[in-house]
Amino acid sequence: MSGAQVVGLGLCTPVGTSRHLTLASLRAGLVRFAETEVLDPLGAPVRASRLELLDATLSRTERMVALSRQALEGVRHVLTAQSLGPVPLYLGLPEPGVGAEVEQEALVAALMAAAEKRLKVVKVYAAGRAAFFEALSSAQADLRTGHAGALALVGAVDSLGDMASLEALAAARLHLGRQNPDGRIPGEAAGFVALARPGASKTLGLEPLGVLLGTALAVEPRPFTRREPSLAEGLTEALQVLRRDSVAGARRVDGVLACQPGESFWGTEFSRAYLRNADLMPEPLRVGVAGEGLGDAGAGAGPAMLGVALHRARWRGGGQRRTLAYGCSDGGRVGACVVEMSPEV
Repeated sequence: MSGAQVVGLGLCTPVGTSRHLTLASLRAGLVRFAETEVLDPLGAPVRASRLELLDATLSRTERMVALSRQALEGVRHVLTAQSLGPVPLYLGLPEPGVGAEVEQEALVAALMAAAEKRLKVVKVYAAGRAAFFEALSSAQADLRTGHAGALALVGAVDSLGDMASLEALAAARLHLGRQNPDGRIPGEAAGFVALARPGASKTLGLEPLGVLLGTALAVEPRPFTRREPSLAEGLTEALQVLRRDSVAGARRVDGVLACQPGESFWGTEFSRAYLRNADLMPEPLRVGVAGEGLGDAGAGAGPAMLGVALHRARWRGGGQRRTLAYGCSDGGRVGACVVEMSPEV
Protein backbone atom coordinates (compact mmCIF):
# COMPACT_ATOMS: atom_id res chain seq x y z
CA MET A 1 0.00 0.00 0.00
CA SER A 2 1.48 3.36 -1.06
CA GLY A 3 -1.10 5.78 0.36
CA ALA A 4 -0.86 7.77 3.59
CA GLN A 5 -1.26 5.50 6.60
CA VAL A 6 -3.83 6.20 9.31
CA VAL A 7 -1.89 5.81 12.56
CA GLY A 8 -4.22 7.42 15.09
CA LEU A 9 -7.86 8.33 15.65
CA GLY A 10 -9.54 10.33 18.39
CA LEU A 11 -13.28 10.96 18.58
CA CYS A 12 -15.79 12.67 20.83
CA THR A 13 -19.50 12.48 20.02
CA PRO A 14 -22.84 12.46 21.86
CA VAL A 15 -22.68 8.64 21.95
CA GLY A 16 -19.11 8.37 23.25
CA THR A 17 -16.25 10.49 24.55
CA SER A 18 -13.58 8.33 22.90
CA ARG A 19 -12.99 6.39 19.70
CA HIS A 20 -13.84 3.08 21.32
CA LEU A 21 -17.01 4.31 23.04
CA THR A 22 -18.27 6.11 19.95
CA LEU A 23 -17.71 3.17 17.60
CA ALA A 24 -19.15 0.66 20.06
CA SER A 25 -22.28 2.81 20.47
CA LEU A 26 -22.71 3.27 16.72
CA ARG A 27 -22.28 -0.45 16.21
CA ALA A 28 -24.96 -1.13 18.82
CA GLY A 29 -27.31 1.41 17.23
CA LEU A 30 -27.37 3.72 20.27
CA VAL A 31 -28.52 7.32 19.78
CA ARG A 32 -28.81 10.40 21.99
CA PHE A 33 -31.73 12.13 20.30
CA ALA A 34 -33.60 14.10 22.95
CA GLU A 35 -35.85 17.12 23.34
CA THR A 36 -34.08 20.38 24.17
CA GLU A 37 -35.10 23.55 25.98
CA VAL A 38 -35.48 25.37 22.63
CA LEU A 39 -39.00 25.60 21.19
CA ASP A 40 -39.89 25.81 17.51
CA PRO A 41 -42.49 28.27 16.11
CA LEU A 42 -45.28 25.83 17.02
CA GLY A 43 -44.10 25.61 20.62
CA ALA A 44 -42.69 22.08 20.34
CA PRO A 45 -39.25 21.22 21.76
CA VAL A 46 -36.51 20.95 19.15
CA ARG A 47 -34.81 17.56 19.26
CA ALA A 48 -31.03 17.30 19.05
CA SER A 49 -28.14 14.90 19.52
CA ARG A 50 -25.93 16.48 22.18
CA LEU A 51 -23.19 15.35 24.53
CA GLU A 52 -25.01 15.30 27.86
CA LEU A 53 -21.82 16.06 29.81
CA LEU A 54 -21.76 19.60 28.40
CA ASP A 55 -23.82 22.38 29.94
CA ALA A 56 -26.74 23.39 27.73
CA THR A 57 -25.87 27.07 28.16
CA LEU A 58 -22.47 26.78 26.46
CA SER A 59 -22.03 28.68 23.20
CA ARG A 60 -21.34 26.95 19.90
CA THR A 61 -17.64 27.77 20.12
CA GLU A 62 -17.43 26.61 23.73
CA ARG A 63 -19.08 23.29 22.85
CA MET A 64 -16.70 22.82 19.92
CA VAL A 65 -13.71 23.55 22.15
CA ALA A 66 -14.82 20.97 24.71
CA LEU A 67 -15.51 18.34 22.05
CA SER A 68 -12.20 18.89 20.26
CA ARG A 69 -10.14 18.85 23.45
CA GLN A 70 -11.58 15.47 24.37
CA ALA A 71 -11.09 14.08 20.86
CA LEU A 72 -7.49 15.28 20.91
CA GLU A 73 -6.76 12.95 23.82
CA GLY A 74 -7.21 10.01 21.45
CA VAL A 75 -4.20 11.03 19.36
CA ARG A 76 -1.97 12.51 22.07
CA HIS A 77 0.29 9.44 21.96
CA VAL A 78 0.84 10.10 18.26
CA LEU A 79 1.88 13.70 18.86
CA THR A 80 4.48 12.62 21.39
CA ALA A 81 5.94 10.14 18.89
CA GLN A 82 7.01 13.00 16.63
CA SER A 83 10.43 14.29 17.73
CA LEU A 84 11.02 16.70 14.85
CA GLY A 85 8.85 19.52 16.15
CA PRO A 86 5.17 20.50 16.02
CA VAL A 87 2.87 18.33 13.91
CA PRO A 88 1.04 20.17 11.10
CA LEU A 89 -2.72 20.42 11.67
CA TYR A 90 -5.34 20.65 8.91
CA LEU A 91 -8.63 21.61 10.54
CA GLY A 92 -12.19 21.35 9.21
CA LEU A 93 -14.86 23.66 10.62
CA PRO A 94 -18.53 24.56 9.98
CA GLU A 95 -19.54 26.43 6.86
CA PRO A 96 -20.73 30.03 7.28
CA GLY A 97 -24.46 30.68 7.54
CA VAL A 98 -25.47 27.43 9.26
CA GLY A 99 -26.07 27.92 12.99
CA ALA A 100 -24.44 30.44 15.29
CA GLU A 101 -21.19 32.15 14.35
CA VAL A 102 -18.00 30.29 15.30
CA GLU A 103 -15.13 32.19 16.92
CA GLN A 104 -12.34 30.58 14.90
CA GLU A 105 -9.44 32.35 16.60
CA ALA A 106 -10.63 31.38 20.09
CA LEU A 107 -11.22 27.79 18.98
CA VAL A 108 -7.77 27.43 17.40
CA ALA A 109 -6.10 29.07 20.40
CA ALA A 110 -7.81 26.62 22.74
CA LEU A 111 -6.65 23.71 20.59
CA MET A 112 -3.07 24.94 20.55
CA ALA A 113 -3.11 25.27 24.33
CA ALA A 114 -4.52 21.75 24.74
CA ALA A 115 -1.84 20.36 22.41
CA GLU A 116 0.93 21.91 24.52
CA LYS A 117 2.86 23.32 21.53
CA ARG A 118 2.87 19.98 19.70
CA LEU A 119 0.72 21.32 16.84
CA LYS A 120 0.98 24.04 14.21
CA VAL A 121 -2.04 25.04 12.14
CA VAL A 122 -1.48 24.81 8.40
CA LYS A 123 -4.95 25.82 7.27
CA VAL A 124 -8.58 25.95 8.39
CA TYR A 125 -11.30 24.69 6.04
CA ALA A 126 -14.74 26.18 6.77
CA ALA A 127 -16.74 23.87 4.52
CA GLY A 128 -19.13 21.99 6.78
CA ARG A 129 -19.56 18.30 5.94
CA ALA A 130 -16.96 18.59 3.16
CA ALA A 131 -14.39 20.32 5.41
CA PHE A 132 -12.78 17.16 6.73
CA PHE A 133 -12.24 15.84 3.21
CA GLU A 134 -10.71 19.14 2.06
CA ALA A 135 -8.33 18.99 5.01
CA LEU A 136 -7.62 15.32 4.31
CA SER A 137 -6.82 16.05 0.66
CA SER A 138 -4.36 18.81 1.56
CA ALA A 139 -2.65 16.69 4.19
CA GLN A 140 -2.35 13.78 1.77
CA ALA A 141 -0.76 16.04 -0.86
CA ASP A 142 1.69 17.59 1.63
CA LEU A 143 2.76 14.19 2.93
CA ARG A 144 3.34 13.00 -0.62
CA THR A 145 5.47 16.02 -1.55
CA GLY A 146 7.32 16.17 1.75
CA HIS A 147 5.90 19.53 2.84
CA ALA A 148 4.33 17.97 5.93
CA GLY A 149 7.28 15.88 7.07
CA ALA A 150 6.50 12.36 8.26
CA LEU A 151 3.28 13.03 10.16
CA ALA A 152 0.15 15.18 9.82
CA LEU A 153 -2.99 15.60 11.88
CA VAL A 154 -6.36 16.11 10.19
CA GLY A 155 -9.22 17.24 12.41
CA ALA A 156 -12.79 18.47 12.20
CA VAL A 157 -15.27 19.70 14.76
CA ASP A 158 -18.79 21.07 14.69
CA SER A 159 -21.76 21.60 16.94
CA LEU A 160 -25.35 22.60 16.29
CA GLY A 161 -26.35 21.77 19.85
CA ASP A 162 -26.04 25.25 21.35
CA MET A 163 -29.18 27.26 21.99
CA ALA A 164 -28.44 29.93 19.37
CA SER A 165 -27.90 27.35 16.62
CA LEU A 166 -31.01 25.41 17.60
CA GLU A 167 -33.05 28.60 17.53
CA ALA A 168 -31.66 29.49 14.09
CA LEU A 169 -32.45 26.05 12.68
CA ALA A 170 -35.94 26.17 14.13
CA ALA A 171 -36.57 29.64 12.68
CA ALA A 172 -35.43 28.39 9.28
CA ARG A 173 -37.64 25.28 9.67
CA LEU A 174 -34.69 23.00 8.97
CA HIS A 175 -35.16 20.84 12.06
CA LEU A 176 -37.21 17.65 12.09
CA GLY A 177 -40.67 18.53 13.38
CA ARG A 178 -44.32 19.04 12.52
CA GLN A 179 -43.48 21.91 10.16
CA ASN A 180 -40.82 19.86 8.38
CA PRO A 181 -41.20 16.06 8.54
CA ASP A 182 -38.23 15.82 6.16
CA GLY A 183 -35.97 17.86 8.45
CA ARG A 184 -32.73 17.16 10.30
CA ILE A 185 -31.80 16.48 13.91
CA PRO A 186 -28.97 18.84 14.94
CA GLY A 187 -25.88 17.08 16.28
CA GLU A 188 -22.24 17.60 17.17
CA ALA A 189 -18.93 15.76 16.97
CA ALA A 190 -15.17 16.18 16.89
CA GLY A 191 -12.41 13.96 15.61
CA PHE A 192 -8.72 13.85 14.73
CA VAL A 193 -7.01 11.48 12.33
CA ALA A 194 -3.23 11.09 12.33
CA LEU A 195 -1.66 10.35 8.94
CA ALA A 196 1.87 9.11 8.37
CA ARG A 197 3.89 9.19 5.20
CA PRO A 198 4.15 5.71 3.62
CA GLY A 199 6.78 3.72 5.49
CA ALA A 200 7.09 6.26 8.32
CA SER A 201 4.84 4.45 10.80
CA LYS A 202 7.54 1.90 11.70
CA THR A 203 10.11 4.62 12.24
CA LEU A 204 7.68 6.46 14.53
CA GLY A 205 6.69 3.27 16.34
CA LEU A 206 3.02 3.62 15.39
CA GLU A 207 0.62 0.85 14.39
CA PRO A 208 -1.33 1.61 11.18
CA LEU A 209 -5.12 1.25 11.34
CA GLY A 210 -5.53 1.57 7.61
CA VAL A 211 -4.46 3.43 4.50
CA LEU A 212 -5.94 6.41 2.69
CA LEU A 213 -6.11 5.31 -0.93
CA GLY A 214 -7.35 8.55 -2.44
CA THR A 215 -9.34 11.77 -1.99
CA ALA A 216 -11.45 13.90 -4.33
CA LEU A 217 -13.10 17.33 -4.12
CA ALA A 218 -15.78 19.06 -6.18
CA VAL A 219 -18.45 21.77 -6.09
CA GLU A 220 -22.19 21.23 -6.56
CA PRO A 221 -23.77 24.02 -8.70
CA ARG A 222 -27.27 23.30 -7.34
CA PRO A 223 -26.69 22.82 -3.61
CA PHE A 224 -29.19 22.35 -0.80
CA THR A 225 -29.29 26.09 -0.05
CA ARG A 226 -30.72 26.88 -3.50
CA ARG A 227 -33.77 24.73 -2.79
CA GLU A 228 -33.96 23.31 -6.29
CA PRO A 229 -33.46 19.74 -7.52
CA SER A 230 -29.80 18.75 -7.54
CA LEU A 231 -28.45 16.88 -10.53
CA ALA A 232 -25.63 15.63 -8.31
CA GLU A 233 -23.00 17.08 -10.63
CA GLY A 234 -20.57 17.78 -7.79
CA LEU A 235 -20.85 14.38 -6.12
CA THR A 236 -20.74 12.67 -9.51
CA GLU A 237 -17.48 14.46 -10.34
CA ALA A 238 -15.87 13.55 -7.00
CA LEU A 239 -16.81 9.89 -7.37
CA GLN A 240 -15.58 9.84 -10.97
CA VAL A 241 -12.18 11.10 -9.83
CA LEU A 242 -11.94 8.25 -7.33
CA ARG A 243 -13.26 5.67 -9.79
CA ARG A 244 -10.62 6.64 -12.35
CA ASP A 245 -7.81 6.69 -9.80
CA SER A 246 -5.43 3.77 -10.36
CA VAL A 247 -5.33 2.96 -6.63
CA ALA A 248 -8.64 4.12 -5.12
CA GLY A 249 -10.65 2.87 -8.09
CA ALA A 250 -8.75 -0.37 -8.65
CA ARG A 251 -11.76 -2.37 -7.45
CA ARG A 252 -15.21 -1.84 -5.98
CA VAL A 253 -15.55 -0.58 -2.44
CA ASP A 254 -17.21 -2.85 0.10
CA GLY A 255 -19.42 -0.15 1.61
CA VAL A 256 -20.39 3.52 1.47
CA LEU A 257 -20.61 5.96 4.39
CA ALA A 258 -22.34 9.33 4.02
CA CYS A 259 -21.76 12.27 6.37
CA GLN A 260 -25.24 13.57 5.63
CA PRO A 261 -28.34 14.17 7.79
CA GLY A 262 -31.55 12.32 6.98
CA GLU A 263 -33.28 14.64 4.51
CA SER A 264 -34.48 13.08 1.26
CA PHE A 265 -32.49 15.67 -0.74
CA TRP A 266 -29.26 13.88 0.10
CA GLY A 267 -30.57 10.41 -0.69
CA THR A 268 -31.77 11.55 -4.09
CA GLU A 269 -28.45 13.26 -4.77
CA PHE A 270 -26.50 10.11 -3.95
CA SER A 271 -28.80 7.93 -6.08
CA ARG A 272 -28.07 10.06 -9.13
CA ALA A 273 -24.32 10.06 -8.52
CA TYR A 274 -24.36 6.32 -7.81
CA LEU A 275 -25.93 5.48 -11.16
CA ARG A 276 -23.09 7.30 -12.95
CA ASN A 277 -20.41 5.53 -10.90
CA ALA A 278 -21.84 2.04 -10.46
CA ASP A 279 -18.46 0.43 -11.23
CA LEU A 280 -17.06 1.81 -7.96
CA MET A 281 -20.01 0.81 -5.79
CA PRO A 282 -20.53 -2.37 -3.76
CA GLU A 283 -22.94 -5.09 -4.83
CA PRO A 284 -25.28 -5.28 -3.05
CA LEU A 285 -25.21 -1.55 -2.28
CA ARG A 286 -24.61 -0.72 1.39
CA VAL A 287 -24.84 2.88 2.60
CA GLY A 288 -24.47 4.05 6.19
CA VAL A 289 -25.66 7.58 7.00
CA ALA A 290 -24.17 9.65 9.82
CA GLY A 291 -27.53 11.25 10.57
CA GLU A 292 -28.98 7.91 11.69
CA GLY A 293 -26.68 7.71 14.71
CA LEU A 294 -25.28 11.20 15.27
CA GLY A 295 -27.82 13.57 13.80
CA ASP A 296 -26.37 16.36 11.67
CA ALA A 297 -22.82 16.49 13.04
CA GLY A 298 -21.72 18.84 10.25
CA ALA A 299 -17.95 18.98 9.81
CA GLY A 300 -17.53 16.56 12.72
CA ALA A 301 -19.20 13.73 10.83
CA GLY A 302 -16.14 13.21 8.60
CA PRO A 303 -13.68 11.78 11.14
CA ALA A 304 -16.48 9.79 12.80
CA MET A 305 -17.38 8.09 9.52
CA LEU A 306 -13.72 7.45 8.77
CA GLY A 307 -13.50 5.74 12.15
CA VAL A 308 -16.48 3.56 11.25
CA ALA A 309 -14.82 2.73 7.93
CA LEU A 310 -11.66 1.53 9.69
CA HIS A 311 -13.61 -0.80 11.96
CA ARG A 312 -16.34 -2.16 9.68
CA ALA A 313 -14.56 -5.47 9.03
CA ARG A 314 -14.65 -6.28 12.74
CA TRP A 315 -18.35 -5.55 12.85
CA ARG A 316 -19.26 -7.72 9.88
CA GLY A 317 -16.95 -10.67 10.34
CA GLY A 318 -14.14 -9.68 7.99
CA GLY A 319 -13.78 -9.30 4.27
CA GLN A 320 -15.21 -5.79 3.98
CA ARG A 321 -12.16 -3.60 4.23
CA ARG A 322 -12.43 -0.94 1.53
CA THR A 323 -14.89 1.91 2.14
CA LEU A 324 -16.00 5.05 0.36
CA ALA A 325 -16.84 7.99 2.64
CA TYR A 326 -18.18 11.32 1.42
CA GLY A 327 -19.63 14.59 2.67
CA CYS A 328 -21.62 17.39 1.01
CA SER A 329 -22.12 20.78 2.62
CA ASP A 330 -25.38 22.73 2.41
CA GLY A 331 -23.54 25.33 0.32
CA GLY A 332 -22.28 22.88 -2.29
CA ARG A 333 -18.76 21.84 -1.29
CA VAL A 334 -18.19 18.11 -1.87
CA GLY A 335 -15.47 15.80 -0.60
CA ALA A 336 -14.88 12.05 -0.70
CA CYS A 337 -12.21 9.47 0.06
CA VAL A 338 -11.54 5.76 -0.16
CA VAL A 339 -9.93 4.13 2.88
CA GLU A 340 -8.86 0.55 3.45
CA MET A 341 -8.18 -1.27 6.68
CA SER A 342 -4.71 -2.64 7.22
CA PRO A 343 -4.50 -6.41 6.62
CA GLU A 344 -3.29 -7.03 10.17
CA VAL A 345 -6.23 -5.18 11.80
